[in-house]
Amino acid sequence: MILFSDIRDFTTISEQMTPEENFAFINQYLSYMEPQIQKYGGFIDKYIGDAIMALFPNSADDAVQGAIAMLEQLKTYNSERQQRNLKAVHIGIGLHTGTLILGTVGGFGRMDGTVIGDAVNLSSRVEGLTKTYGVSFLITHQTLAPLNNPLEYDLRFIEQVISNPVASV
Repeated sequence: MILFSDIRDFTTISEQMTPEENFAFINQYLSYMEPQIQKYGGFIDKYIGDAIMALFPNSADDAVQGAIAMLEQLKTYNSERQQRNLKAVHIGIGLHTGTLILGTVGGFGRMDGTVIGDAVNLSSRVEGLTKTYGVSFLITHQTLAPLNNPLEYDLRFIEQVISNPVASV
C-alpha cells in the first residue's frame, strides 16, 4: 500500500515565513506524522517538500489505520498551533494498493532507494483528488477490497480514477 499526504495550501503558508521558520514548521509537522505511520507498520519512503510518501507492506488495514492516526494526530498538532495563535494546518491523504518495484535510482553523484510503478503514480493522483472532493482521506477500491472489515469505516463511493489518461495519436 502506498500513502501520499500533502499539506493543503503549503505555498501560501510558506510565503508568510522566513526560510528558517519554513524548515522548523515542516520538521515539526513531520515529527508528528512519522510516528503514526510507524505505529501501524509503515515506513517513509521519502519526503517531497511538505509531502510524505509512505509504504505499508503488511496490510490494507494497517495503511488505513495509519492514515486515520495521522489525521487524529493532526488535531493535536493544530491544537498546539492554535495555542500559539497560528492557523490550523489541513492535509490530504491518498492511499492505493498495487504492484511496486523497489530499487536504487540515480547517477554516480547521488543514489536513492525508492519504489516506482503505476501504483505510485495513482496513489499520488488519489491524494490530489482529496482537494477536488474537499475531503482529507481517499482510498482506491484496490485498498478497500482487502480490508478485514470495511463496514468498520464510514465510506462514501465516488468515481473511477483512470491510471493512464494520456493517449497517443
